[in-house]
Amino acid sequence: MSQNLENKHMPLGIQRSHSRLGELLAADTLVAAGSATLITPAVMIFDRLVVEKSFYNQPLFPAFRRHLWFSLTQPATFLTSRPSLLVWSLYTATFATANMSETLLNKVYPHIDHAIAGMTTFATTFVVNSSVGIWKDVKFAQLFGHNNAAPPSASPTASPTASPTASAAAATASTASTASTASTTPATPNASTASASSDTKPPPPPKTVRSIGRTRIPLATYSAFLLRDGLTIFGSFSLPAMVSATIPDAVASQEYLKILIAQLAIPASVQLISTPIHLFGLDVYNRPQVLPTKDRMSRISRDWIGASLLRMCRIIPAFGIGGFVNTEGRLYLHEQLDERRTPS
Repeated sequence: MSQNLENKHMPLGIQRSHSRLGELLAADTLVAAGSATLITPAVMIFDRLVVEKSFYNQPLFPAFRRHLWFSLTQPATFLTSRPSLLVWSLYTATFATANMSETLLNKVYPHIDHAIAGMTTFATTFVVNSSVGIWKDVKFAQLFGHNNAAPPSASPTASPTASPTASAAAATASTASTASTASTTPATPNASTASASSDTKPPPPPKTVRSIGRTRIPLATYSAFLLRDGLTIFGSFSLPAMVSATIPDAVASQEYLKILIAQLAIPASVQLISTPIHLFGLDVYNRPQVLPTKDRMSRISRDWIGASLLRMCRIIPAFGIGGFVNTEGRLYLHEQLDERRTPS
Protein backbone atom coordinates (compact mmCIF):
# COMPACT_ATOMS: atom_id res chain seq x y z
CA MET A 1 0.00 0.00 0.00
CA SER A 2 2.74 2.46 0.93
CA GLN A 3 4.66 1.47 -2.21
CA ASN A 4 1.63 2.38 -4.34
CA LEU A 5 1.35 5.76 -2.61
CA GLU A 6 5.01 6.46 -3.33
CA ASN A 7 4.52 5.60 -6.99
CA LYS A 8 1.54 7.95 -7.17
CA HIS A 9 3.42 10.86 -5.66
CA MET A 10 6.64 10.47 -7.69
CA PRO A 11 5.37 12.01 -10.94
CA LEU A 12 4.07 15.05 -9.07
CA GLY A 13 7.39 15.44 -7.23
CA ILE A 14 9.35 15.11 -10.46
CA GLN A 15 7.06 17.63 -12.11
CA ARG A 16 7.56 20.11 -9.27
CA SER A 17 11.32 19.56 -9.37
CA HIS A 18 11.42 20.24 -13.11
CA SER A 19 9.22 23.29 -12.68
CA ARG A 20 11.47 24.66 -9.94
CA LEU A 21 14.59 24.04 -12.03
CA GLY A 22 12.98 25.82 -14.96
CA GLU A 23 12.17 28.83 -12.78
CA LEU A 24 15.75 28.99 -11.51
CA LEU A 25 17.17 28.80 -15.04
CA ALA A 26 14.76 31.51 -16.19
CA ALA A 27 15.92 33.70 -13.31
CA ASP A 28 19.54 33.05 -14.28
CA THR A 29 18.86 34.18 -17.85
CA LEU A 30 16.91 37.25 -16.73
CA VAL A 31 19.68 38.40 -14.39
CA ALA A 32 22.28 37.80 -17.12
CA ALA A 33 20.36 39.92 -19.63
CA GLY A 34 19.88 42.72 -17.09
CA SER A 35 23.56 42.73 -16.10
CA ALA A 36 24.61 42.79 -19.77
CA THR A 37 22.28 45.71 -20.47
CA LEU A 38 23.81 47.65 -17.58
CA ILE A 39 27.39 47.34 -18.82
CA THR A 40 26.92 47.39 -22.61
CA PRO A 41 27.36 51.17 -23.21
CA ALA A 42 30.69 51.43 -21.38
CA VAL A 43 32.10 48.18 -22.77
CA MET A 44 31.12 49.07 -26.33
CA ILE A 45 32.90 52.45 -26.16
CA PHE A 46 36.08 51.00 -24.65
CA ASP A 47 36.21 48.11 -27.11
CA ARG A 48 35.86 50.51 -30.03
CA LEU A 49 38.59 52.77 -28.63
CA VAL A 50 41.02 49.83 -28.35
CA VAL A 51 40.41 48.83 -31.98
CA GLU A 52 40.74 52.39 -33.28
CA LYS A 53 43.87 52.95 -31.19
CA SER A 54 45.49 49.85 -32.68
CA PHE A 55 44.56 50.73 -36.27
CA TYR A 56 44.99 54.52 -36.33
CA ASN A 57 46.91 55.43 -33.14
CA GLN A 58 44.43 58.25 -32.65
CA PRO A 59 44.27 60.30 -29.39
CA LEU A 60 42.10 58.52 -26.85
CA PHE A 61 40.37 61.35 -25.01
CA PRO A 62 38.91 63.19 -28.05
CA ALA A 63 37.59 59.89 -29.41
CA PHE A 64 36.20 58.97 -25.99
CA ARG A 65 34.40 62.32 -25.68
CA ARG A 66 32.97 61.91 -29.16
CA HIS A 67 31.59 58.42 -28.50
CA LEU A 68 30.32 59.39 -25.06
CA TRP A 69 28.55 62.46 -26.42
CA PHE A 70 26.85 60.37 -29.09
CA SER A 71 25.68 57.84 -26.49
CA LEU A 72 24.21 60.64 -24.33
CA THR A 73 22.56 62.63 -27.12
CA GLN A 74 21.21 59.67 -29.12
CA PRO A 75 20.81 56.84 -26.60
CA ALA A 76 18.23 54.88 -28.61
CA THR A 77 20.39 54.84 -31.73
CA PHE A 78 23.48 54.03 -29.68
CA LEU A 79 21.94 51.13 -27.76
CA THR A 80 20.29 49.58 -30.83
CA SER A 81 23.36 49.90 -33.05
CA ARG A 82 25.07 46.77 -34.31
CA PRO A 83 28.19 47.16 -32.09
CA SER A 84 26.04 47.56 -28.96
CA LEU A 85 23.97 44.49 -29.83
CA LEU A 86 27.17 42.50 -30.38
CA VAL A 87 28.46 43.45 -26.92
CA TRP A 88 25.09 42.78 -25.29
CA SER A 89 24.87 39.33 -26.90
CA LEU A 90 28.38 38.47 -25.71
CA TYR A 91 27.80 39.28 -22.03
CA THR A 92 24.27 37.93 -21.91
CA ALA A 93 25.55 34.60 -23.23
CA THR A 94 28.55 34.64 -20.87
CA PHE A 95 26.64 35.48 -17.68
CA ALA A 96 23.75 33.14 -18.54
CA THR A 97 26.13 30.24 -19.16
CA ALA A 98 27.94 30.78 -15.85
CA ASN A 99 24.65 31.11 -13.95
CA MET A 100 22.97 28.09 -15.48
CA SER A 101 26.08 25.92 -15.07
CA GLU A 102 26.18 26.64 -11.34
CA THR A 103 22.43 26.07 -10.98
CA LEU A 104 22.49 22.75 -12.80
CA LEU A 105 25.49 21.53 -10.84
CA ASN A 106 23.97 22.58 -7.50
CA LYS A 107 20.49 21.20 -8.11
CA VAL A 108 21.07 18.17 -10.33
CA TYR A 109 24.47 17.08 -8.96
CA PRO A 110 24.52 18.48 -5.40
CA HIS A 111 27.23 16.10 -4.18
CA ILE A 112 29.78 16.86 -6.90
CA ASP A 113 33.24 17.91 -5.78
CA HIS A 114 33.69 21.69 -5.58
CA ALA A 115 36.86 21.63 -7.67
CA ILE A 116 35.17 19.66 -10.44
CA ALA A 117 32.13 21.96 -10.30
CA GLY A 118 34.37 25.01 -10.54
CA MET A 119 36.29 23.63 -13.50
CA THR A 120 33.05 22.66 -15.24
CA THR A 121 31.65 26.17 -14.81
CA PHE A 122 34.92 27.65 -16.05
CA ALA A 123 35.05 25.34 -19.08
CA THR A 124 31.48 25.97 -20.22
CA THR A 125 31.75 29.72 -19.66
CA PHE A 126 35.09 29.83 -21.48
CA VAL A 127 33.74 27.99 -24.51
CA VAL A 128 30.74 30.30 -24.86
CA ASN A 129 32.62 33.51 -24.06
CA SER A 130 35.55 32.75 -26.36
CA SER A 131 33.42 31.70 -29.33
CA VAL A 132 31.01 34.64 -29.11
CA GLY A 133 33.81 37.01 -28.04
CA ILE A 134 36.06 36.19 -30.99
CA TRP A 135 33.11 36.63 -33.34
CA LYS A 136 32.42 40.02 -31.74
CA ASP A 137 36.06 41.12 -31.92
CA VAL A 138 36.34 40.15 -35.58
CA LYS A 139 33.19 42.14 -36.34
CA PHE A 140 34.60 45.14 -34.45
CA ALA A 141 37.84 44.92 -36.45
CA GLN A 142 35.82 44.84 -39.66
CA LEU A 143 33.52 47.69 -38.60
CA PHE A 144 36.19 50.04 -37.25
CA GLY A 145 39.38 48.85 -38.96
CA HIS A 146 41.20 50.15 -42.03
CA ASN A 147 39.09 48.29 -44.55
CA ASN A 148 35.89 49.97 -43.45
CA ALA A 149 36.79 53.27 -41.83
CA ALA A 150 39.83 54.56 -43.70
CA PRO A 151 39.25 58.16 -44.79
CA PRO A 152 39.00 58.67 -48.54
CA SER A 153 41.85 60.40 -50.37
CA ALA A 154 41.74 62.81 -53.26
CA SER A 155 44.65 61.15 -55.03
CA PRO A 156 44.07 58.94 -58.08
CA THR A 157 45.07 55.87 -56.07
CA ALA A 158 41.92 56.30 -53.96
CA SER A 159 39.64 55.70 -56.95
CA PRO A 160 38.93 52.04 -55.99
CA THR A 161 37.15 53.30 -52.85
CA ALA A 162 34.69 55.39 -54.83
CA SER A 163 31.06 54.49 -54.49
CA PRO A 164 29.43 52.21 -57.12
CA THR A 165 27.15 55.08 -58.22
CA ALA A 166 30.07 57.42 -58.85
CA SER A 167 31.97 54.68 -60.70
CA ALA A 168 28.97 53.95 -62.87
CA ALA A 169 28.51 57.64 -63.65
CA ALA A 170 32.17 58.01 -64.57
CA ALA A 171 32.01 54.94 -66.76
CA THR A 172 28.90 56.26 -68.51
CA ALA A 173 30.48 59.65 -69.11
CA SER A 174 33.64 58.03 -70.47
CA THR A 175 31.63 55.82 -72.82
CA ALA A 176 29.59 58.77 -74.06
CA SER A 177 32.73 60.82 -74.65
CA THR A 178 34.34 57.99 -76.60
CA ALA A 179 31.24 57.48 -78.72
CA SER A 180 31.01 61.20 -79.48
CA THR A 181 34.65 61.36 -80.54
CA ALA A 182 34.24 58.34 -82.76
CA SER A 183 31.18 59.80 -84.50
CA THR A 184 32.79 63.18 -85.29
CA THR A 185 36.19 61.99 -86.52
CA PRO A 186 37.13 59.86 -89.50
CA ALA A 187 38.63 56.43 -89.28
CA THR A 188 42.04 56.45 -87.66
CA PRO A 189 44.90 53.99 -87.68
CA ASN A 190 44.93 50.99 -85.39
CA ALA A 191 47.33 52.70 -82.98
CA SER A 192 44.82 55.47 -82.35
CA THR A 193 42.08 52.92 -81.71
CA ALA A 194 44.28 51.01 -79.24
CA SER A 195 45.09 54.24 -77.46
CA ALA A 196 41.40 55.11 -77.07
CA SER A 197 40.55 51.65 -75.71
CA SER A 198 43.40 51.79 -73.20
CA ASP A 199 42.21 55.21 -71.96
CA THR A 200 38.74 53.89 -71.28
CA LYS A 201 39.84 50.67 -69.56
CA PRO A 202 37.81 50.35 -66.34
CA PRO A 203 39.65 50.20 -63.01
CA PRO A 204 39.78 46.95 -61.01
CA PRO A 205 36.50 46.10 -59.25
CA PRO A 206 36.46 47.89 -55.87
CA LYS A 207 34.71 45.04 -54.11
CA THR A 208 37.66 42.74 -54.68
CA VAL A 209 40.07 45.24 -53.19
CA ARG A 210 37.91 45.91 -50.12
CA SER A 211 37.05 42.29 -49.44
CA ILE A 212 40.69 41.29 -48.93
CA GLY A 213 41.34 41.09 -45.20
CA ARG A 214 37.66 41.44 -44.30
CA THR A 215 36.80 37.83 -45.06
CA ARG A 216 40.11 36.12 -44.22
CA ILE A 217 40.91 36.17 -40.54
CA PRO A 218 44.45 34.93 -39.74
CA LEU A 219 44.68 31.88 -37.52
CA ALA A 220 47.08 33.77 -35.26
CA THR A 221 44.36 36.34 -34.57
CA TYR A 222 41.91 33.63 -33.51
CA SER A 223 44.57 31.99 -31.35
CA ALA A 224 45.50 35.26 -29.64
CA PHE A 225 41.88 36.07 -28.90
CA LEU A 226 41.32 32.55 -27.57
CA LEU A 227 44.27 32.81 -25.15
CA ARG A 228 43.15 36.29 -24.09
CA ASP A 229 39.64 35.02 -23.32
CA GLY A 230 41.00 32.12 -21.29
CA LEU A 231 42.95 34.51 -19.06
CA THR A 232 39.98 36.88 -18.77
CA ILE A 233 37.46 34.18 -17.84
CA PHE A 234 39.80 32.56 -15.32
CA GLY A 235 40.54 35.93 -13.75
CA SER A 236 36.88 36.95 -13.68
CA PHE A 237 35.04 33.81 -12.54
CA SER A 238 37.56 31.51 -10.83
CA LEU A 239 40.25 33.67 -9.22
CA PRO A 240 37.99 36.17 -7.37
CA ALA A 241 36.37 33.38 -5.33
CA MET A 242 39.80 32.02 -4.42
CA VAL A 243 41.35 35.39 -3.57
CA SER A 244 38.38 36.83 -1.65
CA ALA A 245 38.80 34.29 1.15
CA THR A 246 42.41 35.42 1.68
CA ILE A 247 41.60 39.13 2.06
CA PRO A 248 42.28 40.05 5.72
CA ASP A 249 39.52 41.42 7.92
CA ALA A 250 41.53 44.62 8.38
CA VAL A 251 40.91 45.41 4.70
CA ALA A 252 37.28 44.23 4.57
CA SER A 253 35.42 42.67 7.46
CA GLN A 254 32.24 41.63 5.64
CA GLU A 255 32.16 38.81 3.11
CA TYR A 256 30.34 40.70 0.37
CA LEU A 257 32.96 43.48 0.56
CA LYS A 258 35.74 40.94 0.12
CA ILE A 259 33.96 39.51 -2.91
CA LEU A 260 33.46 42.99 -4.38
CA ILE A 261 37.12 43.93 -3.92
CA ALA A 262 38.31 40.69 -5.50
CA GLN A 263 35.76 40.98 -8.32
CA LEU A 264 37.02 44.46 -9.17
CA ALA A 265 40.77 44.04 -8.65
CA ILE A 266 41.53 40.60 -10.11
CA PRO A 267 39.98 41.01 -13.60
CA ALA A 268 41.57 44.45 -13.94
CA SER A 269 45.03 43.14 -12.98
CA VAL A 270 44.81 40.30 -15.51
CA GLN A 271 44.53 42.89 -18.31
CA LEU A 272 48.22 43.75 -17.92
CA ILE A 273 48.92 40.24 -19.25
CA SER A 274 46.04 39.77 -21.68
CA THR A 275 46.22 43.18 -23.39
CA PRO A 276 49.51 42.52 -25.28
CA ILE A 277 47.98 39.27 -26.53
CA HIS A 278 44.89 41.17 -27.68
CA LEU A 279 47.04 43.79 -29.44
CA PHE A 280 49.03 41.06 -31.17
CA GLY A 281 45.83 39.56 -32.58
CA LEU A 282 44.67 42.96 -33.84
CA ASP A 283 48.06 43.70 -35.39
CA VAL A 284 48.12 40.38 -37.24
CA TYR A 285 44.63 41.13 -38.57
CA ASN A 286 45.66 44.67 -39.55
CA ARG A 287 48.99 43.61 -41.08
CA PRO A 288 48.65 39.98 -42.20
CA GLN A 289 51.91 40.03 -44.15
CA VAL A 290 55.05 38.45 -42.72
CA LEU A 291 56.84 41.02 -40.55
CA PRO A 292 59.87 40.87 -38.24
CA THR A 293 59.04 40.08 -34.64
CA LYS A 294 60.77 43.29 -33.56
CA ASP A 295 58.39 45.31 -35.72
CA ARG A 296 55.30 43.75 -34.16
CA MET A 297 56.69 44.06 -30.65
CA SER A 298 57.39 47.75 -31.16
CA ARG A 299 53.79 48.31 -32.25
CA ILE A 300 52.47 46.35 -29.25
CA SER A 301 54.74 48.13 -26.77
CA ARG A 302 53.67 51.48 -28.22
CA ASP A 303 50.00 50.78 -27.42
CA TRP A 304 50.42 48.53 -24.37
CA ILE A 305 50.01 51.10 -21.57
CA GLY A 306 47.14 53.03 -23.15
CA ALA A 307 45.30 49.91 -24.28
CA SER A 308 45.84 48.24 -20.90
CA LEU A 309 44.28 51.21 -19.13
CA LEU A 310 41.38 51.14 -21.57
CA ARG A 311 40.81 47.44 -21.05
CA MET A 312 41.06 47.88 -17.29
CA CYS A 313 38.39 50.57 -17.48
CA ARG A 314 36.41 48.20 -19.68
CA ILE A 315 36.82 45.11 -17.50
CA ILE A 316 35.71 46.90 -14.34
CA PRO A 317 32.15 47.41 -15.64
CA ALA A 318 32.20 44.19 -17.67
CA PHE A 319 33.29 41.53 -15.18
CA GLY A 320 33.72 43.75 -12.10
CA ILE A 321 30.45 45.63 -11.68
CA GLY A 322 28.65 43.38 -14.15
CA GLY A 323 29.90 40.23 -12.46
CA PHE A 324 29.00 41.54 -9.01
CA VAL A 325 25.47 42.56 -10.10
CA ASN A 326 25.02 39.24 -11.85
CA THR A 327 26.14 37.22 -8.81
CA GLU A 328 24.14 39.19 -6.26
CA GLY A 329 21.06 39.41 -8.51
CA ARG A 330 21.12 35.67 -9.08
CA LEU A 331 21.34 34.95 -5.34
CA TYR A 332 18.50 37.39 -4.63
CA LEU A 333 16.14 35.85 -7.20
CA HIS A 334 16.97 32.32 -6.04
CA GLU A 335 16.19 33.32 -2.46
CA GLN A 336 12.89 34.84 -3.54
CA LEU A 337 11.94 31.66 -5.37
CA ASP A 338 12.91 29.56 -2.34
CA GLU A 339 10.79 31.70 0.00
CA ARG A 340 7.82 31.52 -2.35
CA ARG A 341 7.96 27.73 -2.45
CA THR A 342 8.56 27.30 1.28
CA PRO A 343 5.24 26.47 3.00
CA SER A 344 4.21 29.00 5.66
